[in-house]
Amino acid sequence: MVRNKSLTLAYCGIVLSEIFWAASFIFTKEALTLYSPFSVVVMRITIATLILFLFCGLRHELEKPTRREWLLFTLAGIFQPFIYFILEAYGLQFSSPNTASLVLALGPLLSPFIAWILIRERVTIYTFIGLFVSAGGIALIVLIGENVNFNPLGVTLLAFAAITTVLYCICLRKVDARFKPATIVFYIDLTSLVFFLPTWLLFDHSRSFVAPSLHPLGSILILAVFCSVVSYIFFCNAVRYIGVARANAFSNLIPALTPVCVWAIAGEMISWNDYLGIFIVISGLFISQRKR
Repeated sequence: MVRNKSLTLAYCGIVLSEIFWAASFIFTKEALTLYSPFSVVVMRITIATLILFLFCGLRHELEKPTRREWLLFTLAGIFQPFIYFILEAYGLQFSSPNTASLVLALGPLLSPFIAWILIRERVTIYTFIGLFVSAGGIALIVLIGENVNFNPLGVTLLAFAAITTVLYCICLRKVDARFKPATIVFYIDLTSLVFFLPTWLLFDHSRSFVAPSLHPLGSILILAVFCSVVSYIFFCNAVRYIGVARANAFSNLIPALTPVCVWAIAGEMISWNDYLGIFIVISGLFISQRKR
């Protein structure tokens, strides 16, 4: 009974996290009107780390990691958000956002193979079928009537970004169960700042000294709270309960739900291929979660 309740909470949490990440495009766009991409990420992660430190400290959940656990947290922080952000940012310079959505869908497709090689995680044939069905739904959303530019360099960078997402999930899977999800996210964000701050100071700090504006700063705060704290806690909990491959399948919801979020927040219309693509993505997601 307790196991079923935990699984239900894990599924509800990961769906909510994907909704927040799908909506993050709108708030990121608002923040980028004033700040550079690097500055937005650094401010977002810094705020998230402070919130998590206070939250975990007040709940007495700051367990002391061992050397092996520090290594896992450091690797996770390097894979995502540090390397992932850099690869995605430079990949988008050579590719359209639609191309990025399509290539990043490789992550869920590759996750069963990478998870089996590295941690011997087993999945059923339904997981593979569901992942391919969901990828087809994403292709329908991004390919029809849109500009898709398959630049070799851009595709390569984005493909490696997709792989870092899977490696991040594997690190989460290997962390000891004594750590609460919020504590895991705190240590990962903390270690990622060790790499982000010097990079930001070296390449981008001068572009951040601008007069603050309410809307961009508010957007960064929303991104920090809902996308970097709440969403990652839910995602971390889901990886623990349902595994790397099946949790990664939910990543396909992001490009499917983004048109819905844009419609709900900005009032833009949803096209017929978006409706059909969303239906296919969700159908594939249900198939991928079957165990027998």
